[in-house]
Amino acid sequence: MIARTSLLGTVAFVLATTLATATLAAETKDATPGVNPPAATATAGITKEQAVDMALKAHPGKVTKAYKDRKNGKETWEVKIKGDDGKKWEVYYDMQTGDLVAEEGD
Repeated sequence: MIARTSLLGTVAFVLATTLATATLAAETKDATPGVNPPAATATAGITKEQAVDMALKAHPGKVTKAYKDRKNGKETWEVKIKGDDGKKWEVYYDMQTGDLVAEEGD
């Protein structure tokens, strides 16, 4: 009888501890400041391919490079183009908004 009571007490303790730990973990996760859910960050901004497409529409030619850069204090996609007009273009698009930050031709 004592062994059975001891076993039931142990099982009750384990269940209570597991439930309390799960509740605490859920509350801690919800209360963590500065953490964005993965879905929110996955949909933000434009891709390198989108930046290349926009740059080629503005300045038809051949893309020689496309990469992450900083321009005017913003994270940008820099797209370098050898234009059909004979000029070399550098076009910068804001990575978050897709807005044109700058374009330079020579």
